[in-house]
Amino acid sequence: MKDVTGWGCCDSFEPTLDDRGCLYYIEQRGGKVCGLCKKTDIYRCKNEHSKLPIPLSHSSVQDFCTCHKLFDIRHIQGIQVQNKHCSNPVKEGALWDRALQYALGNTEVDLQSVIEDYDIDEISVQKIKALYRAYKELGIEVQSGYELQAKIDLKLDFPQGWVWGTGEPIELAVRGFYDRKYPDGFVENKLSGRPDNYLNPFFISSQIATYFLADPKNEYCIMEVVRNPGLKPSRDEQEDYGLYGDRVYKDVIGRPSYYFIGFEKAKRTYGKKYYRTEFDLEEIRSRYLHIFREIHEASMLGGYYRNDRACNNILPGITCEYIGVCRYGKVSDTVYEMRRKDIE
Repeated sequence: MKDVTGWGCCDSFEPTLDDRGCLYYIEQRGGKVCGLCKKTDIYRCKNEHSKLPIPLSHSSVQDFCTCHKLFDIRHIQGIQVQNKHCSNPVKEGALWDRALQYALGNTEVDLQSVIEDYDIDEISVQKIKALYRAYKELGIEVQSGYELQAKIDLKLDFPQGWVWGTGEPIELAVRGFYDRKYPDGFVENKLSGRPDNYLNPFFISSQIATYFLADPKNEYCIMEVVRNPGLKPSRDEQEDYGLYGDRVYKDVIGRPSYYFIGFEKAKRTYGKKYYRTEFDLEEIRSRYLHIFREIHEASMLGGYYRNDRACNNILPGITCEYIGVCRYGKVSDTVYEMRRKDIE
């Protein structure tokens, strides 16, 4: 048991028999990062979140940059939207991601379970089925020798001792997963109604540069971007789901390069390739340094304030899914749930 002092700032504190900690405390990563709480209504240990680093990923850092309150809700309070209440683009992206994993060899994927878990409507299911059917019919090939969902573990050192009052060097990690990892590069899969958002190095530099930094052997990245079909069911003919799916499939197979961005018929591949030298890696490394410091200051000073400009534009034209939590100060248990707590 980790020997801790100064417990008691949390109303839920319950001492262990040896008085060396809290009964509800869940240590994380050997006590090097903020722990979790076993109570069902608390996610992160309230005693530690202003004393120890909070585990981060690229997406959580983006949440902090977008809105400090969003970071607090998701990553400190641990509140997440239930899968069945996610937006349709998120649901379709999840189903497409699992379908690709299945196609590339992950036999543990159960696509029907994904559909049921996310409560995906039949129109969305038919769109993804049409894309998958076209993917197989086009005979799209991928280079062998990959690892699916390989872990990302970017270590960052802070010799300045800026954070958490130690005055000593601190190592922090940004973690995540590559969609497909090779010894000298990686591939990211995206499904989007606006594929151009993922084809400009300026707009993808934060994520892609992070992944380059995580492995010095990474020399290239291929963005395999697929356009989310925009065809709607025909209202006049009361088109059934099967006919709608066939119509989407015919459109995709009839102009594959429109949907599978960068499709080359001769090679049976798609995607756009970027190289390590196209990204300012040191700028991203420096950015993390300052963001970590700002997160620490927000934890110390209670600076998890709301960014009003992001509420109705969390992504272009998309309202933040937590706007109800901020507006009414309540968390609906029919829409939200506590994130799963991994006990290491």
